[in-house]
Amino acid sequence: MKMHSVASIAFAAAAVIATTGLTTTTASACPDWTLDGRSNLGTLTGSFLFTPRSYTVQAGGNNNLAGCSAPGTGYVISDPDFEFNFTNDGNYGRLEFEVTGDCDTVLLINDASGQWHFNDDTNGVNPAINVVNPPQGTYDIWVGTYGQSSCAASIEIETWSS
Repeated sequence: MKMHSVASIAFAAAAVIATTGLTTTTASACPDWTLDGRSNLGTLTGSFLFTPRSYTVQAGGNNNLAGCSAPGTGYVISDPDFEFNFTNDGNYGRLEFEVTGDCDTVLLINDASGQWHFNDDTNGVNPAINVVNPPQGTYDIWVGTYGQSSCAASIEIETWSS
């Protein structure tokens, strides 16, 4: 039986990895709209949201948006903080999201048409996003932070008439 040296086995393994494209590094984690939201708000109608609704959240996460296909800068978790199905039961031409936090927060939304929306600082260090002529369907929302630290925050969701 022929014996191979440790060096020749290591060289062969490196050659296989190089030629097959295998790598030992892991892909960076990113926000994933296909995951269920941590808080499923159910179906929210335009008329229900005509009165602003506020929800609390721990802003932040360990996923750096810089390495993701979603837009923006900051840190979020992989699964959405919130998810809801929007039904426009009236003449509501704008769906507004505003975050207030104890730190510098960011806001990332994947709307019902699959479009990404991002905002960092609209009201001081607090973000806001307005979706004009909001499509009906599922909205996924991430409330993140500009830096790596997390903080307490709230998001307010409201509709406006056209």
